This record gives sequence, structure tokens and C-alpha cells, in this order.
Amino acid sequence: MCVLSEVIEKLSRLDKILKSQKVFITAQGADEGSASALDTLITFLARHKGTFLESSDLVAAALQGVPLNQAQEIGVLAAIEILITGVRKVHELLLLLPRETAKPQASFLLRDCFGREDLRASIVLTNFLSAYEYRFEDILKKINVEQEEREHLKQGGNVLCQAFADRENPLAWAVLAHEYGHCLDEEHAISQGIRPGDGLDSAVVAETVADFVAAHVLGPASLLPILFLEMMQPQLKRLERISAGHPPTPLRVQLVRDYLRDLGVGTADFELEFTAYEHDYARKLQRMDDGGRSVEAAGQEARSFLVPLAGPISSKVNSLGLRRFEEQNSINAKGLRETLSRRQPISSRRLRPDNEIFGALNSLTSGQTPPDRAYEALSGLDEVPVPSSEILTAGWIYKLTSFEGKLVETFPGGGRQPNLAVYADYVDKVDDWLLKSLELAAVHAEVRRRLDVM
Repeated sequence: MCVLSEVIEKLSRLDKILKSQKVFITAQGADEGSASALDTLITFLARHKGTFLESSDLVAAALQGVPLNQAQEIGVLAAIEILITGVRKVHELLLLLPRETAKPQASFLLRDCFGREDLRASIVLTNFLSAYEYRFEDILKKINVEQEEREHLKQGGNVLCQAFADRENPLAWAVLAHEYGHCLDEEHAISQGIRPGDGLDSAVVAETVADFVAAHVLGPASLLPILFLEMMQPQLKRLERISAGHPPTPLRVQLVRDYLRDLGVGTADFELEFTAYEHDYARKLQRMDDGGRSVEAAGQEARSFLVPLAGPISSKVNSLGLRRFEEQNSINAKGLRETLSRRQPISSRRLRPDNEIFGALNSLTSGQTPPDRAYEALSGLDEVPVPSSEILTAGWIYKLTSFEGKLVETFPGGGRQPNLAVYADYVDKVDDWLLKSLELAAVHAEVRRRLDVM
């Protein structure tokens, strides 16, 4: 279910991007070759979509809990994998098209989560590989850009990469917190202090530092974008020792959950998603030529290396003085999820419960209540901006408790045609609610800051 929701969501985002590119190229009066290249991508994606939709009745049956035989299950998975292949290939080729700028709300989120008004970071839209696998610094090193030149490129702030498809998707922006964690790691020499050098050992420590930084400021939601993206991978990558400096994802999940537990933050709200990922990972292991033995061996090697270092890493991250996501933030987010389900922004809230506010207001008596007591009662109406970490967590909780219903609407079955526009509309609306919430919260926080200065 999670895999299906992710690929249908990515499909709707790609459709939207390609349509906007079509409008842009047409308006610019671009040459015929540019229009032809874009049309090729649109046709390629449509072909994969059409192949997938040939299995829509089986998809609908699975969504409605109708038992499928083994051949039917294999057929559904094969159809989903065909669509995943098309989506991933088209997304990587977006590198060849004109790029839009990142949403300003992404910068609002980073400044709020890290509590740094002076946080300087440029966000560059790119492909999945660059956004999720490599840092901008890593890419510059690979193409032999010298350190001095790299420093010139960073004069406007650290450069963070974001996938094209995630431009309007705040739920995926936890990846930016991870990337900024790398910047803090370099600034404070955390991983180099624990494991000096440029080898793979130092690299996996750096990845764990960034994971812990993202979890520190965002809580359990920091894990979800990478889990959903990996579930959308048709197969596991074959690991050679510790691949590309990244620890195996199951180990990353375990280490982050242990780190959050030590901070007093539970992960129960996302237990179903962690379980879904474990099942998906186990299924892909079994499909490997050696039954996944090589991957499991590499994972055990990484575990033996990293688990003893988790304590020193967490101590260093905790000493950075970052804003911490606490269990109360999780509780608040669950309440905000209810507000979001009513299609209302979740940018601010009152600190006092309504019954207490009404009680204080009803106690006021015209001509008898002293002014200071009246002002005290009225102060209960004051609102404070909601932290961005709670907005993202509430957004994830809302999505994870609502997407199955939207998938059933999208694939009604019973001979009725699937309607992908239903899910695309759902994705657009959730994006819009979260973007507005982040923007309003940032404006609210800035107004309060200026008033405090005055």
C-alpha cells in the first residue's frame, strides 16, 4: 500500500511538472527540438502509466482486501514496478529541462527547526540520486573541483539538494534537515573527531551524525522520506562493504529510533510504516541471486562498526544546542492532524484550552472588572506560531491515515475506470495546506519577534 501510494504520488507530481514545462516552452517560443524532447518524456511516461492501468482491476481488488492468488499478486507487483521504472527514469531526465527555484517555505522550515535566523543555505533542485545519495560537496569533489573553488561556490551559504518532485512536497523536506546536518558536522568537526580521515568509516559516521541531527530537530518524521523512496526502488542495491558511505537503511532506522528513545521521544505513530518497510526489505532480499546473504553480511559489518559509536555521536549532536523535538511535540502534532483533516491551516494555536479562556471571559463584569484582570483574560486569545517540526509531523500523520481511502477512490474497481486525477487532487491539496501553514507560521513568528524587539 505504501509503495503504491508513493509511486502514484510521484506520478502525479511528474505529470504536473511536465505540463508546466510544456506551458513554459510554448510561451518561450523554444525551438522544435526542445518541444520534441519534452513530448518524448510525456509519451514515455504515459506509456508506462497505460501499462500499469491495465492491471487496475487487480489493484482495486487488493485495495479492497479481496484475496489474490500468487499469480495475481506477482502481476500487481510487476505492474507497479513498471510504473516505478517509468517514473524514476523521467525524473532523472528532468535534469535536461529548465529548472524552477525551490519554495521559500523550505528555507522557513530550516531556519525554524534549527533556531537560526542567520541560517544561510541555497537549495538546488536536482535528481533523486543527487538529492538522496550525494551531497553537493561530494559531486564537486567527484568532478575534481578544488577546495578553494568550492568555498567560492558556497559564499551565498551551504548548497543543499532537493529532488525535482519534492519542490512542493513539504513532507519530503526532512531530507534538507539531514543535509544541513552534514553542514553542522563539518562546522563542528564531529565525525572527523570520532573517526578521522576520508575513508568509508568516516563517511558512515558522517551519515549517522546527519541522521541524528535531523531526528533531533524533526523527530521520527525525519526517517519517512528515505523509507518511502527506498520502498519505491524495484530492488536492493548490492552492497560492497559500506556502500557509498551510507550505512544500510535498516541499521539507520534502528540507530535513529534508539537515539529518539533516549531523548524520550516515541515512534509508535509510525510503527505501521516501519513494519511495511521491513517487509518490503525482506521481500527484496529474498529476490537477490544469493538470497540477500551478501547484503546481510555487509549490514552486520556496518552494525558492528556503528553501534558502539552511536553513544559518542549522540553526545556530540546533543551538545550543539539545537531545538529539540520532544514527546510533547508529537502529542501536539496529533491534535494538529485533526485540524488539518478539517482543511484548516495549522500555523498557530492558543496556549490555553478553550474552556479556560471562556471561563475567564465570562467572569468579566462591565464596570467592575479591573483593567489588568480584563487584559489577563483577553491574553488567553493570543496565539503562538506552530513549530515547523509539528507541522511536518502532523502532515505525515494525516497522510498516513488518509491515503488508503484516496487510493480506493482512485481505483474503484467493479469495471469502473480508475481516476488518477482523484489522487492528484488529494496530493495538491495536502501540499497546499502544508505550504500555507509553514508560510503563515513563519510570518507569525517574524511579527512576534519584531514586537518583542520593540
